[in-house]
Amino acid sequence: MTEDSKNVKYYKKNEEDINSAYLQKAGILLESLPYIKQYFQKIVVVKIGGSMMEDENILKSVLDDLVLMKYVGIKVVLVHGGGKQITSLMKERGINAEFVDGLRVTTDEVMDIVKMVLIGSINSRLVSFLNGHGNIAVGVSGNDAAFIKCKKKKYQKNGREIDLGFVGEIEDINVKFLDDILANSYIPVIATLGVDDKEKMYNINADSCASGIASALQAEKMIMLTDVDGIIDSNDNGTRLISRLTFKQCVSMIGSGKINSGMIPKVRACMDALEAGVGRTHILNGTRKHSILVEVFTDKGIGTMITRKKV
Repeated sequence: MTEDSKNVKYYKKNEEDINSAYLQKAGILLESLPYIKQYFQKIVVVKIGGSMMEDENILKSVLDDLVLMKYVGIKVVLVHGGGKQITSLMKERGINAEFVDGLRVTTDEVMDIVKMVLIGSINSRLVSFLNGHGNIAVGVSGNDAAFIKCKKKKYQKNGREIDLGFVGEIEDINVKFLDDILANSYIPVIATLGVDDKEKMYNINADSCASGIASALQAEKMIMLTDVDGIIDSNDNGTRLISRLTFKQCVSMIGSGKINSGMIPKVRACMDALEAGVGRTHILNGTRKHSILVEVFTDKGIGTMITRKKV
C-alpha cells in the first residue's frame, strides 16, 4: 500500500467518525424535539440551593442548562437560596447559627446577613452569569414592589410555640409582577425574601418559596435541585433511586419514615405545588452535569418525579 492510499484510508475513516458523531448529535436533537414542543412558552420553575454555588463548574453547568431552555422558548424562573453561604458569613462574624427542624432562627442581626448574602452576593452573581449570554435575566427579591407578601411564621414543637424570629410564611404573590418580567423575555432570578403589610422583611425557606411561586404561576414543571440523586429507597437488598412517585405514595413514605430529615421539606414543597395545580415536580441532583436537560429533554429521567397521579 502506497503512502497516498494510506492517507486516503485514514482521512476516510476520520470523516466517517466525524459523520457518526454529528449523526449522534442530530439524533439527540430529534429526541428532544417533542419535549421542546411540549414545553414551548410554558413556565418551568427551578430552585437552586447553596451547595451548587460552592463549585464554579457545577454552577456553570446548571446555568448553561437554563440559558438553553430559555432560548428554545421555555419561560424559566430561577429561585435561589443560600443557606451554606449565610452560615459561613455568620461564622466569620462570630454569630452562632441556630436551627429548629431545619428552619433558621432569624434575628435582626441574622437578617442583615441574609439580605447581604441573598441580594448582594448570590443574586447578583447569578444574574451576571446569565447576562453573559445576552441581556436575559433580571434579579429580584420578594421585597421588590412587595411582590411576595408574607407573615411571621408561627411554629409549634412538642406543644409549645417557638419564636423563629424573622422567618416568613407566604400569604400572597403578585403574579402580574412576574408575568410582566416573563412577557419581556427575561428570566426572573428570585431571592427568597418577602415583606409583611408593614414592609418588614422576612426570610423565607427556599423550598417553600419555590413551591409558592410555581403554584402562583401555575407552572408546567417545578424542579428542585439538590446534591443527592433524588428519593432513595433502602431495604435489605440495598438502595435504589425511586424514579417516580405519586402524591399518595409520598404521604405514605413520610408517615413510615422512608422519606425523612432534609428531604421532607423538599417533598412537602413538591406536594404543595401539585395540590395547587403545578403539572409535575422533580427532585434532581444538580451536581450532575446537565441533569436538568436530561430530565426535561430526553426519555431518560435521572431524578425523582413526583406527580399528582400515576403517569
